[in-house]
Amino acid sequence: MNNGPSTRLTRRAFLYLSSLFAVAAGRPGTLAAAEQAVPSPEKISEWNALLKEAAEFPLFSALFGRRSRRFGWGMEIPRGPLKFKSTKEPLPLDDFERSLLLAAGLGVSGWHNGIPYSDAEVGLCTYSARYTGRTLPSAAGIGNADLFYTEDSGTYFVSTRDSGADGSWADARMTDAEKLIATVKRHTHQISDQRIDLPRGEPHFSAHNSWNSNTPGTTVFMPIANVSEQLLGFLFIVLGSGYTLWDDRHGRTAGDFEAFHKSGLLNPEKKYAHSYMEQYILTCSAVEMGDMGHNMALALQPLGLGGWFYSGISPFSLMGAGAAKGVPGLGFTFESRPEWGVPNPVGLEGVYQGYCPPWYPDMRAAVQAYVDLKFAKGGTYDPTSPGPFKDNASIKGAAVPPEPELVEAVVAAADYIYKTYGKFPGTVPTLYMRFYTQAHRLETDFYDKFYAAGAYLETHKRNVARWLKKNGEA
Repeated sequence: MNNGPSTRLTRRAFLYLSSLFAVAAGRPGTLAAAEQAVPSPEKISEWNALLKEAAEFPLFSALFGRRSRRFGWGMEIPRGPLKFKSTKEPLPLDDFERSLLLAAGLGVSGWHNGIPYSDAEVGLCTYSARYTGRTLPSAAGIGNADLFYTEDSGTYFVSTRDSGADGSWADARMTDAEKLIATVKRHTHQISDQRIDLPRGEPHFSAHNSWNSNTPGTTVFMPIANVSEQLLGFLFIVLGSGYTLWDDRHGRTAGDFEAFHKSGLLNPEKKYAHSYMEQYILTCSAVEMGDMGHNMALALQPLGLGGWFYSGISPFSLMGAGAAKGVPGLGFTFESRPEWGVPNPVGLEGVYQGYCPPWYPDMRAAVQAYVDLKFAKGGTYDPTSPGPFKDNASIKGAAVPPEPELVEAVVAAADYIYKTYGKFPGTVPTLYMRFYTQAHRLETDFYDKFYAAGAYLETHKRNVARWLKKNGEA
């Protein structure tokens, strides 16, 4: 476990930064290099036909056709009434299949519409941290969720949270397979050339997932949310509405708010329970991650891929809490205290970090960084930055940055939480990973043997036939 800031550049952070330098230099570097070969015209034609088929697949057919189809190529159930061993070699997703799933999970839809009005603000409502519209909803438009994935070719990070200026991927990328693949790759950075390799069994896998989760040939998508950023956003919203944050665990205000009570910024009679706020933001984060994962699970249906949405891998193992015991996972920095039930992930250096130490010297600096995200040059509400409005300069020009007094109140609350509980947020994780979507080629022979008709779709049958033919097995 890491209990403090690290000055050493981790191997994974080095790989990530190297990929950025490589992109800047016009070289592939370690950027999503699962398939560097130029696809043939025949493959491109096949991809475009599959993309058209997926685009025409009915929504309700995906909703009612969705199932947890857990048995893939190369898998085995060793005993019991459903004992079965696949005779097919594991075969990973191709660039097109992976890209379409990622587009479904966190593809960019252009700009979202923001929150048009709030009684608590004099100008444009500034609750949103970003105007990027994506395929998943976001509480108050804070929108920080992204994802990692791991497969045979390595482990990757995909980020689209700040990509609204790309425009909607639906405009051209979702009608041209090559453009879709290229777009997804621009947002994908390889952080390791290895699949995350966890020991089989507990505590790393639930007992019912150790036989088929994260096995060769599979791709495991791992959404992640920055709960610390979500909390900062909600602190500005709640304190900006005059509420006093109340530490209901200790029976006192969650910060020294006396000056803010005297000024009238905060109302001492309007108490907002700290525990409830953190439950609220964790729920918001979980819903966003769940939507991302379920979008990908729906997209499995038109592609004819097996897989399912689940939670049966320990997020601590995946993120790297067991690094000292030889299970490095993603390589996240964790902090721990004896009084905490579980270690707290604070970030992957240079890739995805919390708004808290060790990445900031103190919570004041973290709060200021969040304010800058929204109001500094190039920020969300900079009148010169792009956005959803016909006249961005005029409408964004009506956005009023938080008064210094409100910033100070948020600093007081954030500092109190961090010092009282030893982390930020105080009672829930700084970063949250809990749900996953796995994709694999479906072993239809297993379902044909044990299940009644209708256990899988015609698309699954076609996918299996297509890949068996490619392998010279049909």
